[in-house]
Amino acid sequence: MKKLLKILIVLLVLAAIAVGVKFFFFRDSATSEVGVPVSAPVTKLPLSTVISATGTLEPFVDFNSKVKKGQVIAELDKSKLQSTLNQAEIALHSAEIDYQYKANTYQRILALSQSNSASAVDLEQAEYNMNAAKYALERSQNDVAQAKLNLSYATIKSPIDGVVLKRAVDVGQTVAASMSTPTLFVIAKDLKQMKVMADVDEADIGSVKKGQKVTFTVDAFQNETFTGKVQEVRLSPTTTSNVVTYTVVINAKNPKLKLLPGMTATCTIVTKEVKNALTIPVKALKFNPANGTAFAKPEGLPPPPDAAAGGFTGSTPKGAKKGMTRPSKQDGDKVWINLNGKLVPHPVTTGLNDGVNVQILAGLELGDSVVVGQEVQSRTEAGKTSSGSPFMPTPGKRKR
Repeated sequence: MKKLLKILIVLLVLAAIAVGVKFFFFRDSATSEVGVPVSAPVTKLPLSTVISATGTLEPFVDFNSKVKKGQVIAELDKSKLQSTLNQAEIALHSAEIDYQYKANTYQRILALSQSNSASAVDLEQAEYNMNAAKYALERSQNDVAQAKLNLSYATIKSPIDGVVLKRAVDVGQTVAASMSTPTLFVIAKDLKQMKVMADVDEADIGSVKKGQKVTFTVDAFQNETFTGKVQEVRLSPTTTSNVVTYTVVINAKNPKLKLLPGMTATCTIVTKEVKNALTIPVKALKFNPANGTAFAKPEGLPPPPDAAAGGFTGSTPKGAKKGMTRPSKQDGDKVWINLNGKLVPHPVTTGLNDGVNVQILAGLELGDSVVVGQEVQSRTEAGKTSSGSPFMPTPGKRKR
């Protein structure tokens, strides 16, 4: 009896050791991690492709005082200009007297020559003196007109109704025109209409066209978005540190006068736009199943390892859309769909891509689902939650 009891004790010890060894060495296989598919629905959203640029706000036509057309806004020192005009008027008066005298002399000699009391030479000399005096008179008249014009320039008048944005001179300052006309004032005709001079990189300028929609923000109103349209694309490039940019002129309305000249605008130019696009997340196209993923085995497909590598050819998998075939490596884009907890690839034709969502032109319908990732769980956890997981359909039901 004692001998039998010893044998039982030995057997129990061996059994305990065996269970411990199995738990220690084989627990990883029992609780190995698996990827549970996470799906996202196919939805309809407005989708667009855009170009980013920065620019400076400027008044649309060209400090804050309102002026009327013809209103005097500045005067230059007129003393020298007035003196020049006075001298020109004196010279004109002298030329008038000289011309009148020589014209009378010509008339007298002409009368004498008709009665042969004056020679032809005297008549020619008198006519010459009269004509020379006439041209001198006309020159003096032009000098007076020019002096009056120069004097009028000393009075600076506003050419338009508007607002003074900039005053470049102060009282007592000398103004010299030299080779170019100096800027004394900058006047905006209407600050309710602004323009943005945006610099667009040469890689993007080919997509920018007249009339395209633009949205932009300024630092003064970071939570507000302003809108505009592309007015023109200037062909002259600007090169800064070997970076070539082109200036794009953008019209922008400013009814509340929030936008001020000189503000920096961060612009987004909408190059393409679809208002009601069928879309899926971009990460659905980039998704690749993890190791250990269960794949559907529709008839005609290679083994699952090849499926994960994307090497599908020809046939339609069971449960996929009717008429759709598995894409080969040359066929373009594909997504993965979840069929009863197993993944199967599905071909799609894509359109616009804004970096977050991509347009689906063919291959999916509104309400379908695509796999965008996998949640890592142990096999035990996956088995316990498979019936209740929103991403794991019940048997007999298909979910994408």
